[in-house]
Amino acid sequence: MIRVYGASVKGASHVKSGTPCHDAHFYQLLDDDAGIVAAVSDGMGSALHAEVGSRLASEFVVEYLAEMLSPAMDDETVIALIETAFLKTNARLKEEAEITDVNIRDLNATLLVFLSMAGRQFYGQVGDCTAVAEDEDGFKVVVEQQRGEYANATYSITDPVSVVNGLFGVFEKPYASVALMSDGVESISISSKDNAVSEKFFEPFFRVLKAENFDSESLGRSLARFLETDRLNKRSDDDKTLLFIRLSDAE
Repeated sequence: MIRVYGASVKGASHVKSGTPCHDAHFYQLLDDDAGIVAAVSDGMGSALHAEVGSRLASEFVVEYLAEMLSPAMDDETVIALIETAFLKTNARLKEEAEITDVNIRDLNATLLVFLSMAGRQFYGQVGDCTAVAEDEDGFKVVVEQQRGEYANATYSITDPVSVVNGLFGVFEKPYASVALMSDGVESISISSKDNAVSEKFFEPFFRVLKAENFDSESLGRSLARFLETDRLNKRSDDDKTLLFIRLSDAE
């Protein structure tokens, strides 16, 4: 059985300015409980309609992959399909920009996709979201932020060049528990110096995935309240998304 809970909340800067949450997340279980497709997207602060871009990107890519995937596909075919899904997402956002008569850059957003199917796990990344997994050795980063030659380089799903240069692949092994996050969380839970993951931060969230009385909706609300606390907002005033996934077939 697959267990999932998550939340996307406004950061203090967006609360103060009255702007909407630019983060979004979405997931869908595959037919017959064969796996899951999940996404986290972070709309860029400079984009006028960033919340639209992140919502559309995360929903479209998940729905497309869930429809097209088959457990019989080999690794190379799945990776190629994820790349295609990102290109299709780019096209969908261009279409939205034309329909609503806005500049495509007004929908700028990052996109991280996680896919688990038939005992294998895959990822697609354009931008600065992050994925962390738990194994017998503890917690580690399994999908890093995409970094360019310059510190202020940005990667957006609305930019075809960013999509072509995205990160796509298969994990070296399946993990029982995985967390996807936007950079508003990464900055306070993972060391920028050596990429070390804070066990103190993540362990309680991963632990409740295994609880007998697991309740996705209740945990999602509790997670949202935690992400909105003053203590966290003092450390990062950006919007924050965390999505936790437990996969029993990976144990």
